[in-house]
Amino acid sequence: MRSAVAGGSRRRRRLRLAGAAVVVTALGAAVAAGLGVASTTATSVTNYVAYVGGKPGKANPKLSPIYIGYVNQEGGPIVVGKTADQGVDASVAFVNNYARGIGGHPLKVVKCFIASTEEEGQKCGQKFANDKRVVAIVMGAVVIGNDSLFSAIAGKKPVISGVSPNPVDAAQKNAAILYGDARFILAPYATFAKNVLHSTSAALIFPEGAGLDAAAAGQTTAFQAAGIPIKKVSYPANTTDLTVPLLAAGAQSADLVMPVINPNDCGKFEKAVQQLGIKDEKVLASPICLTPATLQELGDFPQWIYAIASSLSTDTTDPSVPPYQKIMKLVGQAKLIGDPWTNVGFGEGATLAKFLNALGPTKITAAGILKQMKAFRGPMVLGSPHIQCGKYPKAPAICNDYTQFYRYFGKFVFKKAGDWVPPPKGWVPPSG
Repeated sequence: MRSAVAGGSRRRRRLRLAGAAVVVTALGAAVAAGLGVASTTATSVTNYVAYVGGKPGKANPKLSPIYIGYVNQEGGPIVVGKTADQGVDASVAFVNNYARGIGGHPLKVVKCFIASTEEEGQKCGQKFANDKRVVAIVMGAVVIGNDSLFSAIAGKKPVISGVSPNPVDAAQKNAAILYGDARFILAPYATFAKNVLHSTSAALIFPEGAGLDAAAAGQTTAFQAAGIPIKKVSYPANTTDLTVPLLAAGAQSADLVMPVINPNDCGKFEKAVQQLGIKDEKVLASPICLTPATLQELGDFPQWIYAIASSLSTDTTDPSVPPYQKIMKLVGQAKLIGDPWTNVGFGEGATLAKFLNALGPTKITAAGILKQMKAFRGPMVLGSPHIQCGKYPKAPAICNDYTQFYRYFGKFVFKKAGDWVPPPKGWVPPSG
């Protein structure tokens, strides 16, 4: 990885070609697997048509569409998960072209985006609340405008979220966060650090005012609950050199170093740990950096340990992954197969379609969808085997608090480092 950062353009071209070869190989296996001829198992979804409650074939374009809303954060200074857009689009394309829509009716999306203000959140909320066609809302990685969005909706429309970076979402009774709020899926890092890595100290840095304060607090309090000393240090979001906050957190001597960052900080963090002589295998991070943008900047992904609260969508040993890869190729999104936000967006759209099909196109109501959401116990497409919506009374929207772990060895080689684990015993989720 160190040569990838410092190397020339030929090295980067070779890595990108290697990545393309891995994707092609994975897609070849996916084509052989088809869309999933096996039924869903207790923990893995392998038949995607059955999962959404559909039948093979296309939706009937002559039937009236079923409309859903979609909101994400983009166009401003903070963009966490833009590629969730393509995941939602891919799920809708799959449902309409390969699972006969919602009882034969085509599924359509009404979109609204928040750039940087609460007013934009209110505008999107009002748009969806006033559009009688919209039966439910799918939510991307929204950091700003959440309060206003939910206030404008006023509980009238169900909201499906994937991974939430804002604790406001978790408190909503009309929402379901399928893969988990950042506080809840970063807390299992402490369980993994204690039981698998046997860490005795940890350092954590995060950018101020970038929507990650609550996530960093969740992770920090979990390490404290696990009895692992941890030092948390924040830095201004526009900082270009992350060596200073890493030094302040004691990263050079800590057993474990953890970035709670947005995608635009991935390159800065990797360059900083290299400069300080911190080994990549000491870094435990979310999959936020496993994106094409990181490849473009660094030439390869950093060789860290990655925690992920969904399936790793390049791991073909996971039974749910080959059919997902096949679908992504069919709907024209093969290049985003490994993107973590894309597969989360796909899971959101597919799961909402599941709820809508369970009700039937003529019996869809907000109350009916909410009932489906609250009763959902999985299996979750590309998700945790431990789904329980409503587990936390003070955070009723949370459906998952388990995370799994992979070690990255470069050149697109991931190996499982730890199975699904929950937060440590005694951990109390910090308030938003």
